[in-house]
Amino acid sequence: MSGKIRYLYNEETGVELVYCEHATNSYPLHNHVSVMTIGVVLDGAVVLTTDEGTKTCTQNHVFVLPPYAPHSIFASQPYTLLNICIDKTKAAGAARGDVASLLTQVLHSEEKSAELLRLLDCENAFTACCGGRPLKAQNPFISALKDHLEDAPEQPQSVGELARSAYLSKYQFIRAFKAQVGLTPHRFQMQNRIRKAKRLLRSTATITQVALDTGFCCINFANSERPSAPAMISCGMPAGKMEIIPSL
Repeated sequence: MSGKIRYLYNEETGVELVYCEHATNSYPLHNHVSVMTIGVVLDGAVVLTTDEGTKTCTQNHVFVLPPYAPHSIFASQPYTLLNICIDKTKAAGAARGDVASLLTQVLHSEEKSAELLRLLDCENAFTACCGGRPLKAQNPFISALKDHLEDAPEQPQSVGELARSAYLSKYQFIRAFKAQVGLTPHRFQMQNRIRKAKRLLRSTATITQVALDTGFCCINFANSERPSAPAMISCGMPAGKMEIIPSL
């Protein structure tokens, strides 16, 4: 693995920027919960796969992903990618203002920040991101379980227990959950554990405490020598090497 990944999060606005510079990481199927996502390829190229198909995104390519949209990213060469995650309830103008206030921090250049904002405006990214999209029919029992796995992913939950709560068999539940949420229940829970761990790492909590609070074994969570470590799979690097940028 090469390059570096930086995170910047504003607790007041809920905007999160993820900056992957000269990275070579690929990301398996996943989704972003409760946020709209704007991706901008700043250098190199990545292959983006969604339920709409597969396309190669090269320099200055902008893509927008709605909440829970399953997608994967594959890279065969170094790339620089900026992901902007925005609260799905925000208006386009408010979202643009929140992002503008953070870009200089992550790019270290007012000129580059202004150029990127102009690119996003030309692509109507904020309008597309916050314009609202029709939702599929939702099973209320699965919606409630989805919310529970987002709020408390560290709690042990077997597929059987979840299925009984939705009044379905295990296999019916797995199929129905994936159809509605985009991921299997297990993968969705693991992804939300990682998201919670990233939030906790922004505080003064130690990696050991974060691992315990999110239901992981500390060694598996943080060890850079284990390619199966959850932080490596989800974020592209072990927890101990994440660079979390505090917001102003």
